[in-house]
Amino acid sequence: MDCNDLVVEAFSELAPRYEQTMDRELRQFWGLSYRQFIGQLVSDVPAGRSHRALDLATGTALIPLGLADRLGDEGRVVGLDITPAMLRHGQKRIEEAGLAGRIWLVCASATAMPFGEGVFDTVICGLGTHHMEVPRMLAETRRVLKPGGRFLMADVGASAFWRTLCGSVLLRMLLIRYGLAHRSARARAEVEAFPNVRTAGEWRALLAELGFAQIEVREFRARRPWYPSALTIQAVALA
Repeated sequence: MDCNDLVVEAFSELAPRYEQTMDRELRQFWGLSYRQFIGQLVSDVPAGRSHRALDLATGTALIPLGLADRLGDEGRVVGLDITPAMLRHGQKRIEEAGLAGRIWLVCASATAMPFGEGVFDTVICGLGTHHMEVPRMLAETRRVLKPGGRFLMADVGASAFWRTLCGSVLLRMLLIRYGLAHRSARARAEVEAFPNVRTAGEWRALLAELGFAQIEVREFRARRPWYPSALTIQAVALA
């Protein structure tokens, strides 16, 4: 099964309970709610007149709704996701909020975006990068950003413990146990996503290589050393 097919299957199953699942997992790993997570991520987006923002792996569109509130009446937001079931839930939320004229949802891959060059002032991604081929996603992000545009993301990160021999062995055992205990597509997708989880230093190096500058990476340790850390990243697209 193709990686994208597995992700679509996993998040189609998860769509009806996605927000509750994210809330439970974020509280377990990092001690904050899903709403708090979104609020903190959106608050870093610079509010400007006629701002154009793109949210990758938009899910049920809570981030675009937060962005629309922050950017005001002249701001425009696009949410992109490869899972139609997630987008259906997001579209319902957008219509209920009366924001269909300011938020658009697109079903597509973040590694092959259907947009021209230099369209967006901000590209944002919350909890989605570990399910993507990160170098291709960043190259596409750089392409669709205006020169000087900003990339923001928050996601799981590999802790320093994971890169030790002891941590690597323990993590492999935990992944095998997790895969055996949870037979769902979501579990398989999370196990398959493991190679995409990078350390703070690996993110810095990759962003610099792919045309970003002013790279700021903040790392927050999880409650246990074998849990993924939390990474928040901001970077500016070079001209």
